[in-house]
This record gives sequence, C-alpha cells and structure tokens, in this order.
Amino acid sequence: MNKITKKRFNIKRKETFNKKLALQVIFSIVLVGAVIVMKNINSDLSERFMEAADEKMNASIELLEVKDTITEGFSTAVKKLPFIGEKKSTPVIGTLYRKYGLNKSDESSYYNHGIDIKADSQSVKAITDGKVVSLGSNEKLSGYIVVQNDDMTLIYGKIHEAFVSEGDSVSKGDLIGALDEENMILHIEVWEDGASINPTSLFDLTK
Repeated sequence: MNKITKKRFNIKRKETFNKKLALQVIFSIVLVGAVIVMKNINSDLSERFMEAADEKMNASIELLEVKDTITEGFSTAVKKLPFIGEKKSTPVIGTLYRKYGLNKSDESSYYNHGIDIKADSQSVKAITDGKVVSLGSNEKLSGYIVVQNDDMTLIYGKIHEAFVSEGDSVSKGDLIGALDEENMILHIEVWEDGASINPTSLFDLTK
C-alpha cells in the first residue's frame, strides 16, 4: 500500500469514526426526549424502555470519554517528541567559531564562558523570553545586550546595533540587534546560579 493510499485510507477511517460518533450523539438526544415522554407513562413497558435507554446513553458517554482521552494522550505524546515538540530559536544561522569551555591555540589557551558564532547574516534573535536589563559596550564584548529570563541571564556580545532598549520585554525569536557587517561574529553567554552553561543547550546551531 503506497503513501497516498494509506493517507486516503486513514482519512476515510477518521471520517467513518466521526460519523459514528455524531450518530451516537444524535441517538442519545433522541433517547433523552423519549425518556421524558416515557416517564409520564406508568407501565412495565416504559420501565424496560428506560433501562435500555440508560444503557445506550452510558455507551455514548463512554465513547465520548474514550475519544477525549485518546486525543489528550496523543497531543501530550506529540509534544514530547524531540523533532515535533517546542521549537528552539537560534540567535543566528552560522558555524561555531569558538567553542564553550577551554580553547587552546599554539600560543595560548583561555576559558570561554560562552560560544562565538560566525554568522551568515547580521540579524540577531532572542533565544528565550525575557526582559532587557542592560545595554552597553566594553573592550571584551564590544556592544552587548543582557536579557534576564527568571534565574537565567543571557549576554549577547559583539552587537553592532541594538534594536531594543533597557526595560523592554522580548519573546523568543524576536529580532534584538545586528552584527557588524565587516565582522559578523556573535558572542553569547548563558549564566545560571552564578555559573556559565553551554549556550548550545538552548538552541540548535545549524548551517
């Protein structure tokens, strides 16, 4: 069975299930009306009818409960899948220029508390929600933007132009700044509980 046939079969099966469910609901409504009428008739026949109606109505309710349970369970399972769950926001598209941690060269070595990314474009996006708590520049980071997200502090360095102001709230994926066109290197650090963590744990760095 090819993919198109399977898809059509799945759609047809879903439509059939929905039609059955709709018929069950309509039938239940009709039974409710009939029960109201039969309650006014005091006879053995009415009692037997009401018992049968109760069974049918309970079956319809159970069917609805099963459908809701399946839908909720499927939705929860999908969110937990690594390739379908919550989408991660990448600050820039590019390649790793300097890794997190100890970096060694022929002449020296140093500990990098963040990572440096050689970007393909100037645009820099927020990788988390948060509030801009500081803007400025210094010799090490050049221009920088500091965003606070609960107990996590994110530092975006080498920013040539900031598009946010101190006190602004940002959402994940928002454009917050631009890199220098002649040196498109983004430095990013993430601090939590007084210690730096590898920023790539928060996003996927892909070319």
